[in-house]
Amino acid sequence: MSQIFAKYYFCILFILSFSAVAEHPHNELSDEETLFGLYGDEELISIATGVLQPVSKAPSVATVITAADIQNMGAADIDEVLETVPGLHVSYDPFGYQPAYIFRGIYSKYNPQVLMLINGVPLTNLFQGDRGLIWGGMPINAISRIEVVRGPGSAVYGADAFAGTINVITKSYDDIDGTQAGVRLGSFDHKELWVLNSVKISDGKLAVSFEFTQTDGQRQIIESDKQTVLDGMFGTNASLAPGQVNLSRENIDLRIDYEIDDWKIRAGLQRRADWGNGVGIGEALDPHNRYLSERWNADLNYKNKHSFDDWELSAQLSYLDTSQEIEKDLIIYPSGVDLGFGVFPEGFIGNPEVFERHGRANISSIFTGLNLHKIRLGFGYYYGDVYKVQETKNFGIDPATCIPAPCSALGAGAGLIDVTDTPFVFLQEKTRKNRYAVIQDIWDFAADW
Repeated sequence: MSQIFAKYYFCILFILSFSAVAEHPHNELSDEETLFGLYGDEELISIATGVLQPVSKAPSVATVITAADIQNMGAADIDEVLETVPGLHVSYDPFGYQPAYIFRGIYSKYNPQVLMLINGVPLTNLFQGDRGLIWGGMPINAISRIEVVRGPGSAVYGADAFAGTINVITKSYDDIDGTQAGVRLGSFDHKELWVLNSVKISDGKLAVSFEFTQTDGQRQIIESDKQTVLDGMFGTNASLAPGQVNLSRENIDLRIDYEIDDWKIRAGLQRRADWGNGVGIGEALDPHNRYLSERWNADLNYKNKHSFDDWELSAQLSYLDTSQEIEKDLIIYPSGVDLGFGVFPEGFIGNPEVFERHGRANISSIFTGLNLHKIRLGFGYYYGDVYKVQETKNFGIDPATCIPAPCSALGAGAGLIDVTDTPFVFLQEKTRKNRYAVIQDIWDFAADW
């Protein structure tokens, strides 16, 4: 544990230092506390219609899980929390044991039909339309609540929400009482530590959280794999089975939340390093490969309920930068594999890397001047950019000669070929721009409808 604290001491000291800046007069009533006063202990949800309301009034099949619920169930990761939601099953892909959130049995590869939000901002990438190949889960200590809508949410959130929507709301100043810290140790060299702190700075309220996880994963033994089948077909002996799955992890989650008057700014980092690929991307054991992924995000929010009669104005600017990188070569099939066109002494290797950035701007206004109606008007803009794609591999077309490589004439395993910025790279760099306008009427035409 001393090495972990030494490695990340600056983050911990940064958070703890705020505890000496000011006192913690948590006296102000938030919008949620006002609604709690009207509806008792009933949970509130915002993703059903885009307007904060009690779950019983939301026109959808919805679940809200609070920080207290998470603590009471003893969950250590968001996947354990989501597994408790009726109608939602968490399954795992052989590659990296990536979680798939399956609503009512609806599932396809990469799970793009489920929209994951953090504080209302989508995590969807352009490459595969999901949360990213190196999602790596999410720790729970900085989560204020999780809102889940089972069933179509595309009327509010677009095409990515046609099976279900998950919105993770992180803790702000009002959710953290002073400084909180903890450590968890477990099997397979599993270590966790977290520090949360909130402080009042002049008229503003600041909350900071830092969470670190390092683990070897588990030591499950795979008796045979895809390479075992290939060995039987081509008479080779390349399979590494029986062998252990590759589930090492080093996760860092850092979040900052600052609000003053009608403004709130949030920023975060989700870093996934030393990320093992489970049973391998080709379902052949690969103890060597490691992935790296970083998600940097920031959003600026404005919300005003006071300046205009019967109108509530809100606006948001957000930015997300995400990457999928290779720390150590991705060996799809191990050394000595024969795929029918020569033996690969170093293994069948491909290293795809992709970098994306996403910008969003939207403004909306809710009119409450009509009895039984809430009318929302808004418009927005989205910009997505796959701004860098890199790839090295020892198969496919050599861009220098336009000859398939490797093959027996060239000598299999002749080395890695860099196909970056060539027509042979696995993904072309592209951008996407969306503009939209919305008009929505929330009509409470009866007590329960």
